[in-house]
This record gives sequence, C-alpha cells and structure tokens, in this order.
Amino acid sequence: MKQRRRRPAIATRPLGSVAGHFTKEGGAKKGYRTQAEAQSAAQLAWTLNGVDLSSYRCDHCHLWHIGKRFRED
Repeated sequence: MKQRRRRPAIATRPLGSVAGHFTKEGGAKKGYRTQAEAQSAAQLAWTLNGVDLSSYRCDHCHLWHIGKRFRED
C-alpha cells in the first residue's frame, strides 16, 4: 500500500537570493526604513535579551533588516 506524503507543518524557507529575506521559520523579516531604525531595534534586542544583532540593507526589498552577526574566525 502506498503511503501518502504529508506537507510540512511549517512553511518551507525559500531558496536562492530571496532566502535571506525570510526568517528560519519561513516568515518575512521585519523591514526598517532607515539604518538608524534598524540599529535602534538591534540595540533594543541587546538590552532586553542579550542578543547581538547587526543591521544590513536587503538586496530584495531595499529595506533594512537586523540579524545575527557573522563570526570572523
């Protein structure tokens, strides 16, 4: 008897150049109009949760996003 494949419960993350525009859960990242707004949000994340985030300009939507800093080993 054939087994039916189930769809994933969580939306799958897009691939390619657009992948950086989405969170690992599949939702769109919050966009900020200016770098200053994004940096303020990153500072708030540090103050409230101790999470070290940086701001960057998105090539897909041209807004500013925040994300985890890359390690330079």
